[in-house]
Amino acid sequence: MRKTLSFLFILIATTAIAQQLNFPLNYEMQNRLERYINTSSRFITASKPYNMAEVKAAIGDSALQELGFITDSSKSGFKVGLLKGDFLSASTKRQKFYFALNPVLDMQVGYDINSKNIRYTAGYGLKFEANLGKKVSLSFTYQGVTENYLNQVSEYALKYGVLTGYRKAGFKGNRINSQMFSGYLSFSPNKYFNLQVGNDKQFWGEGYRSLFLSDNASNMPYVKMTTNFWRMKYTYLFNVMRYGPIDGFSVNNDPAQFKTKYSTFHLVSIDIAKWMQFNFFEGVTWFHNDSMRTRGVEFSYLIPVAFIRPVEFALGSPDNVVLGIGMKFKASPKQIFYTQFMLDDMDVAAARKGKGFYRTKIAAQFGYKGYDLFKVKHLDFQTELNIVRPFVYAHKAPEQSYTNYNQSLTHPLGANFLESVTFIYYLYKHWTASAKLQYAVQGKDGTYEHNGSNIFISDYLITPNLGTAYGNTFLQGIKTRMINVEARGGYLINPKINLAIEAFINYRYQKNSFIRQDNLFMGISFRTNMFNRYTDF
Repeated sequence: MRKTLSFLFILIATTAIAQQLNFPLNYEMQNRLERYINTSSRFITASKPYNMAEVKAAIGDSALQELGFITDSSKSGFKVGLLKGDFLSASTKRQKFYFALNPVLDMQVGYDINSKNIRYTAGYGLKFEANLGKKVSLSFTYQGVTENYLNQVSEYALKYGVLTGYRKAGFKGNRINSQMFSGYLSFSPNKYFNLQVGNDKQFWGEGYRSLFLSDNASNMPYVKMTTNFWRMKYTYLFNVMRYGPIDGFSVNNDPAQFKTKYSTFHLVSIDIAKWMQFNFFEGVTWFHNDSMRTRGVEFSYLIPVAFIRPVEFALGSPDNVVLGIGMKFKASPKQIFYTQFMLDDMDVAAARKGKGFYRTKIAAQFGYKGYDLFKVKHLDFQTELNIVRPFVYAHKAPEQSYTNYNQSLTHPLGANFLESVTFIYYLYKHWTASAKLQYAVQGKDGTYEHNGSNIFISDYLITPNLGTAYGNTFLQGIKTRMINVEARGGYLINPKINLAIEAFINYRYQKNSFIRQDNLFMGISFRTNMFNRYTDF
């Protein structure tokens, strides 16, 4: 037995592995990559960002070079790249030691026809990456932005004190500015295990949105452990988050007064067959201080192999626990169906006593991806439906809502909505064209009326003493309809950093019984676009 264990240890410790950087967490870049992953491997795709060592093992260097995501690693030395590769880099052969510096740009300017104003966003920054041997990699990014851009983004910044996707919002006239630092240290002792410590974002799911955990909110300090064995992948994540103190319907919008809370998430993914992958998700959110004591980090939740719900019961805890399952079906390598189901703090016994119990907190996602539509190479299509019932992601203790830095951990609309979003994307050599159609219906809260859309405030504000705990319906409240249409076309200058110049047009329409808004905006952009930022809410 000892000889067998010794042999396994030596085998694992000496396995050759690639460098441990993360693939950029960007929707467009991931779609270009996944057409190869879905065609040629049984790679588990639910947990993002992907580790480059896993990606290389799945599809090989040749595919990554064809996509422009890596350059020939047999060449060493100092390089300057504008049309391909890193902007500045230095490496040894096989990139055992590698250092790269790339710009982070988000320059967009256009004309708002309705307000007859010039609108713009000026995003800037730098991204540094390094491989320190084959087992250790690190990354550091600084991002800053100054903008006078979209009305809904400005309104959110005024209300919650943060710029969506970033952190603290600073105001100077009509301009809003913000900045953000992110990065991580990644270590893999062997090809089966990866440990990361950093301050960044995650995305768990197959779609454009995630009902489990998305990169919608600002980044956060984290510890992540990922284990791959057989056809299984297990991801453990611990986060340190911030929230604005809540007083009734008022959410503090001064980041200097934000307080600390924590979360732990588990994602178990299984490649059941070549045509199906299954995911089990669970998470818990708790805050630093409750009414009785200073809790700090709840170490019982940090046990990677423990199921959260039994631990929560053992602690006698009222923490915010969420559970979910996700599935991915491959009708063919180019036809992908996916789904997620989220269950948040549901009381089955109470729900049986009457219709419309407020804690029937369920969310669902159904989606489809198709590659090479109508047999046209690189013509890709995706459509997705998201349904989130009232009060999902909120909690009776509002400090434990499913949020970070006054932003939702999942969907920017919060809760109590139905959304359909469809994309079509075409790439010919370096020329790109894309279109997006989003339609959403949401039952919004009134000024002092909690109908289930605002995930920051307490469930107990439905009415005093939960007088309407029953009789709640989907899309109750101020029914608001939104249509968002965008078309883009341009030239992909450098695929490695997704540097592109594009012309775009965006139309947004929103209407309810109190307001009607029409915005038509057209302009040009010059972006590296390596990070997702969601302004479609």
